[in-house]
Amino acid sequence: MINSKSLKKEIFAAYLESQTEISLLKKEIEILETAQDSRILTVDQLGNDFVNRCEIHGKEFNLFIQDLKIAGEFLRNKIQEVKKVELPSFIK
Repeated sequence: MINSKSLKKEIFAAYLESQTEISLLKKEIEILETAQDSRILTVDQLGNDFVNRCEIHGKEFNLFIQDLKIAGEFLRNKIQEVKKVELPSFIK
């Protein structure tokens, strides 16, 4: 049965729900306005950026390979030094 109390509750609940939705919409509008202010990149700019990043990663990878070669040479030298070490005569 619908009476004035239940109708007031329903109206108040609808009011609260609408206020919540209004605040969410205001936040969305704010986000969209902020996005409009930011600069949007074109496909050409994104492509150039990708090419530049690939070049940089290629250079970094080549430097990494050089570092590995240096480390490998260092380890080879140390292994040769260890092989040259002789055990004391009392251990043999």
